[in-house]
Amino acid sequence: MGELLLEEERSLALLTAQTEAEIGLEVQESIEKVGHADRVAIVITRVLVNPRDREFKFPTKPVGRFYSRAEANRGRKNGHTVRKLIGGYRIVVPSPDPIEIIDLKYISSLLESGYVVIAGGGGGVAMARESRGLRYLDAVLDKDKTSALLASKLHADRFIILTNVDAAYLSYGRRNQKRIARAVATEMERYMEEKEFEPGSMLPKAEACISFIRSGGKYAAIGSLDKAKEVLEGRSGSIITP
Repeated sequence: MGELLLEEERSLALLTAQTEAEIGLEVQESIEKVGHADRVAIVITRVLVNPRDREFKFPTKPVGRFYSRAEANRGRKNGHTVRKLIGGYRIVVPSPDPIEIIDLKYISSLLESGYVVIAGGGGGVAMARESRGLRYLDAVLDKDKTSALLASKLHADRFIILTNVDAAYLSYGRRNQKRIARAVATEMERYMEEKEFEPGSMLPKAEACISFIRSGGKYAAIGSLDKAKEVLEGRSGSIITP
């Protein structure tokens, strides 16, 4: 059960920094192949959240691997919050909504200077603003929501979420599942009201896309990492528009 203790034994802020560094390294190695490795910048992104967000009392963000029922019961006895999801049992931790990208001006400046910027890795580092200044909070921010906020503030043309499935689905995991090829924001909102998307999985991705569209964006998409080019061009994935 050592893995069940990992998330609480290590600072979540450090885990986020490690995530960004790993993503940055992979991107840098890829860009090295075309001779522009010096144009990659990694920004450990501080994100402002509300320390009174209900997530700190009722956590929903799944982390780590899936566990058996017996492992989940032992995890609960050790003080973890464990929930049963479609694929099994997983630990859930606080995931408050991002309010502000504290390092937005640095990210914007790097982009204007021609850098490929890795930002918001792991959802960013959760921060609270107090009278004495900023302080860290132990939480795992949803990377999709943080990315949507960042994309909106940067006035991005398109917002793309790449994941391990090829699209968002209705009745996912059942025999009658149906891929959502294209939808407008109001349709996606209706699907959310009908509980079509699992919390901590596809739901925050759908919420992130809608947030981007409602903030003035014109094109959002959810698709497979293996088909990134096709998703960007609208030939694969789930495309969401106003």
